Amino acid sequence: MRPEILRLEKIITAENGVILLNNFNLHIFRGEIMGLIAINLHGLDSLLELICKNVPLYYGSVYFCENLVNSYAHSSRTRNKVAVVEKQSSLIENLTVADNIYVMRHGFKKYIINSKTLNSQFKMFAMDAGVDLHGEQQVEDLTLYEKCIVELLRAIIGGAKLIIIRDIGNFISTKDLIRFHKLMQKYTDFGVSFLYICSHHQEAFSICDKICLMENGKALKVLGKDEFMEENILPFTNEFYKNCHERQALPEWLNDFPWVYRVKTSVIGEGFDNEKPQKPFKNQQEVLKFCNVSSGSLNNFTLTIKEGECVVLLDKNNTVYIDILALMNCERKPGQGQILLDGEPLTKKAVKTLGFIPEKPIQNLLFKEMSYFDNMCFTADKKLRSFWMRKTIKKSIVKEYEPIIGKDIFAPDITQLSVQSLYSLVYYRIHMQNPRMVVCTNPFFEGDMSMRLQICNLIKMLLNKKITVLILAVNLSDSLLIADRLLVMENGALVNELYSGQ
Repeated sequence: MRPEILRLEKIITAENGVILLNNFNLHIFRGEIMGLIAINLHGLDSLLELICKNVPLYYGSVYFCENLVNSYAHSSRTRNKVAVVEKQSSLIENLTVADNIYVMRHGFKKYIINSKTLNSQFKMFAMDAGVDLHGEQQVEDLTLYEKCIVELLRAIIGGAKLIIIRDIGNFISTKDLIRFHKLMQKYTDFGVSFLYICSHHQEAFSICDKICLMENGKALKVLGKDEFMEENILPFTNEFYKNCHERQALPEWLNDFPWVYRVKTSVIGEGFDNEKPQKPFKNQQEVLKFCNVSSGSLNNFTLTIKEGECVVLLDKNNTVYIDILALMNCERKPGQGQILLDGEPLTKKAVKTLGFIPEKPIQNLLFKEMSYFDNMCFTADKKLRSFWMRKTIKKSIVKEYEPIIGKDIFAPDITQLSVQSLYSLVYYRIHMQNPRMVVCTNPFFEGDMSMRLQICNLIKMLLNKKITVLILAVNLSDSLLIADRLLVMENGALVNELYSGQ
């Protein structure tokens, strides 16, 4: 029997009288990749803190490497040999890779640092991992994927017994994710264990040995490898996924994406097809058009989006989105080609008719000091200068949106609202603005299962108002549930196109 790395027994944690983990149990063995899918995020941060550090418990016991390290009777507050790889990197940006791995390591006691020796030591690990990284590289110059590799190697070199991988599929490209999975499997052969946290079960199916389903701070069920089937997952998801999900029968070029899904044909018609592509928006007016645009990573990029259409743009290399956003915001001019909005060249004035929803919109779009209504109407004065002076208009907006939003529309302090309400606020603001087109960057980032469903419905609400939607996606996630067309890019150029039949 393999040695046990982590065992959580009947864990209960609480904060300010709220139960976060409720009788939570989990076992991870040496060399195992345990998946964790949070149907909602309640208790997840408490779980990760508990695994990394022996913080006080309300009840239960924690065993690490088969030793009791924490219990409700005594908490030492010491750290376990656990590392976390996530988007919020813990690397120091203005140091080199080798300095981050060796010099900043706990227990490093040398007064004279021999950079040549450290770089040489790192080179051996990098070559063994099959990655093209050098110890003298500055961390600030690395890509997100390369930073994840450095974090992983730092954990391995530092002797971590368990490595937590959190939502990595949300911010690195599909190609990089497949490479990272192979690297994980390589290190499991050396006895390293992983806790792989993601929000989509097909992503977990592709890499994990077991999967734990978590909801409201409880471990609902642990699935073994032989139980990785749709019928075992769907009973724990919401009604939307029970009724709508089935494994995608897609063309060969999408085999690179092992966790692609679509809605059943009974729900949206004929489903996705690229053999005989349907063009339901053929007669609609063109809203946005890129004409042989070259800029940054974009290479002779051509794209046409019609009125009321939802287009998902998936970049396999995760390199073009910054360029597309900079061009559409008129922060940069194309080096070649032109961009048209409603048949006219895109100008700074025309940009005002577009809407943008960035990644993490709650942090990037909302103002904590303002009420719900003021946040929702934040840009209304751009269309009507006297908006804030005219009470009749405000009353009219409340009358229109209160049946949809509910009492939240009267909330004076949005910090007291739920995450779900705040996400809705972001999309209701766009709905009220009624832009010609909205660009959503990675909209499902960090969303649990219920949140992804809500975001799907909010985007559908915009589409029902004939607002054109462009989704810039790092991975497919649930984008195909709402997409009319999927465009796949590689090395800055469009390589494939997939239509949804109507």
